[in-house]
Amino acid sequence: MAKQARALRTYDRVLDAAAEEFARYGYANTNLQRIADRIGLTKGALYGHFTNKEELATALTDQLADTTGTLLDDARKPSAPARDRLRALVLALGRLFQTDTRALAALRLEAEAAWAGAVPIPLLVHTHEVVLQLVDDTQREENLNSALQPRPLADLIVATVFGIVWTRYGARRGEPVDLVDAMWNALARTLDENTPPR
Repeated sequence: MAKQARALRTYDRVLDAAAEEFARYGYANTNLQRIADRIGLTKGALYGHFTNKEELATALTDQLADTTGTLLDDARKPSAPARDRLRALVLALGRLFQTDTRALAALRLEAEAAWAGAVPIPLLVHTHEVVLQLVDDTQREENLNSALQPRPLADLIVATVFGIVWTRYGARRGEPVDLVDAMWNALARTLDENTPPR
């Protein structure tokens, strides 16, 4: 039992070290020796958990897919007004990528793979679909000004959330989370200002 717990802790340490490397250097410039060195393992010991760099990348991107899948599924559930679900999704994504190195690394890996294949980044596509529906639902529920088109507004929200991730990488952890809150507050004011008089 103790051996199994120790193996799980080492597995997590390897993933954390790999996330730091992938987030900083990208897939092509990350190497297994540097990951092993980061946590004081031999390369052979690392191979006991992951046989290659691709397995490490897959473990991280699978975790991200699970986490963001849950966030997007929750946003789709009509358990609260659409504006509240949109706000919760925007803030959750912003916080995830600003506080979770594994998520940030997986996003970079997913982006690199998409760019190499000249295709859109799947997470951004899925997020945009949900955000667009929530914007549309918010406008209908709150009788917002129809001059404010849903698609450009959804484009802006997704570009802002993910843009903060790319432009703020390297800043101190925790600092950019306030930017996501500030962005949401500015957006909410814009929506309110475009509400027609009743």
